[in-house]
Amino acid sequence: MSIPTLTLNEVSKGTQGVDTPPNTKKVLIGMLNDFMDLQYAKETPYTTGERVLPMDTTIEEVDGAVDEKMGRKYVDVFKKISDTFKSGDLTPQKNNGTWDPKLTPVLVLITPNP
Repeated sequence: MSIPTLTLNEVSKGTQGVDTPPNTKKVLIGMLNDFMDLQYAKETPYTTGERVLPMDTTIEEVDGAVDEKMGRKYVDVFKKISDTFKSGDLTPQKNNGTWDPKLTPVLVLITPNP
């Protein structure tokens, strides 16, 4: 089963949308910050695989984002974060060559724009 992803544009639009529900916006901003840390090879709890939840979010906010039903792609990504957090599985995602090999994030759910 493949991991659901959002493009950088989809995340950016979601963070800037005036109609974006509050939990969704907060989770997307956290995901975007984590993705930028990964791109700049910054060691953080997310990039070193110690944390699955996006920066500055709680599991209640992630679950709230699922309930806000922003759209199927968004819900699939938020549900994957929630399920992974609740499972306790911190197995790093396989590096596809787009980030520094010293980093070991559990979930990379943002992809570059096509």
